Amino acid sequence: MPSIVVLDDDPIVLELLRTVLEDAGYASICGARLEDVPAAVRPDLVISDLIPLKAYGRLVALDWISTLRERFGPVPILVVTAHTAALREPDGLGVDGTIGKPFDVEALLAKVKGLLAAGGPTPPTVTS
Repeated sequence: MPSIVVLDDDPIVLELLRTVLEDAGYASICGARLEDVPAAVRPDLVISDLIPLKAYGRLVALDWISTLRERFGPVPILVVTAHTAALREPDGLGVDGTIGKPFDVEALLAKVKGLLAAGGPTPPTVTS
């Protein structure tokens, strides 16, 4: 069973994502902060909001993605965000996928399935 780390500072969204993923047969490790996830966890996929951002800033978003990559290694990262500017970034912030909030559950599950089937991230091309 693939394991997915889910990070979102909104407890309602976090619970929704946990329920949707577990109902679809995935193991989820959820947290409102990166520190909530045990250090030994090695997921197959990371789904994250742009947690440090209350207002969108490209450099802060890139730093957050870099932190996720350092922590979890070469796994796909799917960003789920309400920041429309992040959704319009031409390089997708170097992540493997983005979905806007509010999101369609079926679209989210299709993206998760596709990222897990791909077997890992494509090396990102990111410019500051």
